Amino acid sequence: MSGDEMVFGEVSFREPAPMKRPDSDPRFACVACQAPGPDDLPIFLDAAPADAIERHALSDTTVELGGVLLGKECVDPASGRPFVWVTQSLEAKHYANTQASFTYTHDSWEEITRERDRLFPGLDVVGWYHTHPNFGIFLSHHDLFIHQNFFAQPLQTAYVVDPIQGTRGFFQWAEGRMAQVGGFHLCAERSGRVALSRLADQLESLPGAPASGGGGTLSPRLEAELIKMMNRPAPPRNGPGGEALAFAALLGFLGSLALVILAAFGFWLRQVDARMSEQAEALASLRREVEETSPGRKLAMDMLLEKVGGETPELFVDRYEKLARSRDEARAQAAAQRSASEDLGLRVKELRATSAALAADLDAAKKRLSTYEADAKEAPKLRERVAELERSGAEQLAEIEDQRAILATAEGAKAEAAHRTLNAYKAAAYAGGLVSLLLGVATVFLYVRAVPAAADGAGRRT
Repeated sequence: MSGDEMVFGEVSFREPAPMKRPDSDPRFACVACQAPGPDDLPIFLDAAPADAIERHALSDTTVELGGVLLGKECVDPASGRPFVWVTQSLEAKHYANTQASFTYTHDSWEEITRERDRLFPGLDVVGWYHTHPNFGIFLSHHDLFIHQNFFAQPLQTAYVVDPIQGTRGFFQWAEGRMAQVGGFHLCAERSGRVALSRLADQLESLPGAPASGGGGTLSPRLEAELIKMMNRPAPPRNGPGGEALAFAALLGFLGSLALVILAAFGFWLRQVDARMSEQAEALASLRREVEETSPGRKLAMDMLLEKVGGETPELFVDRYEKLARSRDEARAQAAAQRSASEDLGLRVKELRATSAALAADLDAAKKRLSTYEADAKEAPKLRERVAELERSGAEQLAEIEDQRAILATAEGAKAEAAHRTLNAYKAAAYAGGLVSLLLGVATVFLYVRAVPAAADGAGRRT
């Protein structure tokens, strides 16, 4: 849409009102963004519209977006200097935009006027804002046309944001043309001065600026990047319930994830409980074994002490070592015998499996032998049947030769012609039957289709 095609409704603006500047009011905190010049129009931008504009700019960086700035055109009673205080912003809902242009339409201007009158009736339209995705901060000829024709009040400003390069700037009227100011001031209630400083650092992309704003909220750029990552590719919106469906899907995903985590935790607890049960059983078994063997050990020690009698401790230790060696040798022999027994058991199992396989092969061979014997018994009968078939074939061949001789005569030719005619009549009868069958199927199909249609027509008439 070209500049001469844009149409705006009538909008009335209030005269500049006397008001103390926010940076001289102790109720407010102000932070300079960039470097405001001494001759620049003082522009004060509240933190709320600044954050809203950043989020709007980052919502779609493929095309230009825009809206209007609402606030007050003021005059400082102390100095007599005018200043602009932007306290709210409204996004343009109906507009024409491309990757390199943004244009208000008649519908967008009417919507903005209605929203301002409904939400902020006491605020003026003090300017407009739009984005330049990756184009830098400037006003194009198209932008200048919009501002000169529809934001021509002396204190109305233009705010340009480049969401990709992370730059932004205000433009003011100066000697009949638009000039960029050196900077502006961010404002907020004094209780929010810490968050205001963080926002200023984020807007100026200062090194070491925190990634989150006041109150633990994400910065507009980080939030926009997270939203793009979660919604790539962006699903089409199918009406006002799209956000609710997306939120429901997110809750469903989080619920499923929580169920999976709970299931994994329950499985882990079950495994731990099973292992603890096994260890408890092993400890109980060891305790029983100790309790069962302790009387025997005590008795053995008593017997040894009785046998020692007057022996010296050295002889007792030597005898004990010999007995221990004998015991170890007996245990080794028992282990070897146990291993040999296990090997024999495995060999017995293998022999049993081999015996079972051989028995199965023997049964199969017996069955084949029985089949062969039955076939051998049937062989004489088969020979007789073959001989009978050979005789029958010879007779039929002789009959065919006789028929050929008959066909060679005139009467035979007439019989052959009659036979061919009969075959033709038979083929025609078969074809007629097939055609009749197809016609009947088609009639039934058309009748079946016609009955529901007639029923639907009768239902509509009723």
